[in-house]
Amino acid sequence: MTKISRIRIDSRYLGFFINNFWNLVTLLEDKDQVASFLKDLLTHTEMKMFAKRIQIAKMLLEGHNYRIIKNYVRVTDPTISKISIKLETGGEGLKTAISYLQKLEKQIEKERMRIAPDIKRKYPTYFLQ
Repeated sequence: MTKISRIRIDSRYLGFFINNFWNLVTLLEDKDQVASFLKDLLTHTEMKMFAKRIQIAKMLLEGHNYRIIKNYVRVTDPTISKISIKLETGGEGLKTAISYLQKLEKQIEKERMRIAPDIKRKYPTYFLQ
């Protein structure tokens, strides 16, 4: 589990640090830069944790139930519940990001179907919704 230092930091400094993080993320120009930055910054476990949270949110927004999400993403009910509560009590940033992801996935699927129309029949689990 990810841990934070027990050494207290002045909230003004922490606010400055967090603002620098937001600025840095928005200044990166493309997917490769973001990927390189996050690979350098996050541990493998943290990366998996974020990826799973995103997948949980996506599946919840698509209407999947806990059982399906739990088996597909391999997480516990409390983990799904935390993301569900976040989505139900706002979660606008997450909802916006997921909508962008869904649009991108639709474009990619459309292009794949154009290139190889029988791919969905050959690999149905890849298109699991």
